[in-house]
Amino acid sequence: MQTDAMWFRRCRDDGVDVTVHLSMQAHFLPDKPSANVIAEIPGREKPEEIVVMGGHIDSWDVGEGAHDDGAPCIAAWHALTLLNDLGFQPRRTLRVVLWTNEENGLRGATAYRDALGDDVSSHVAAIEMDGGCERPVGFGFSMAGLSEDGDEGDYERAHALLREIGALLTPIDAGEVRRGGGGADIGPLMRSGVPGMHLNTVGEHYFDWHHTHADTLDKVNKEDFRRAVALFAVMGYVLADMPETLSPPQ
Repeated sequence: MQTDAMWFRRCRDDGVDVTVHLSMQAHFLPDKPSANVIAEIPGREKPEEIVVMGGHIDSWDVGEGAHDDGAPCIAAWHALTLLNDLGFQPRRTLRVVLWTNEENGLRGATAYRDALGDDVSSHVAAIEMDGGCERPVGFGFSMAGLSEDGDEGDYERAHALLREIGALLTPIDAGEVRRGGGGADIGPLMRSGVPGMHLNTVGEHYFDWHHTHADTLDKVNKEDFRRAVALFAVMGYVLADMPETLSPPQ
């Protein structure tokens, strides 16, 4: 698709008229019940406080959805499974949610937020991976209502904490914590004040495959996937286990 688009642009730049015929099979069907998939390791000291991480289980209908968003979902799930198998129980609850209906309305994410009601403050951090499963480089971070322009303050304090955690991932060249991050599924939580992060990758080929027939499992590199599991496991566990939280002290 990208190659075709570049060819169209060259034709336009050369003054050549381009006529495109699209044959599309996409269409809306009546609503059907669906559900989020949730698994967690209950916290050993503060089970009522939650770090949530995950992705969305639905995909664009023309492909397998391997990068958008199957592999990221399984990476989060596998991270939780490994931590559980190793007997790690963090201070807070570490939860994985595979949200439904991201591609067509965010209903799973919205329902998850709405179900919390006033208890949304129980969520101390949210991590999403929804940019393909190429080689991870780190995370992007945002917190509603706090400055991201480099000023000292609550945001800088939180960012500094995350950079310390990110340093644990420098051996696999994935310790970067950029300013600005989040995701569609954690958006409702973030708008309610929950600190949000996105697991970032190099993003070299994602939009070659994204929402096309080419988004298939053979495009997922095993080593890149394993690194994504490591990022989820390390960041999720430390956020759930460290004494303080990213939000400003009350």
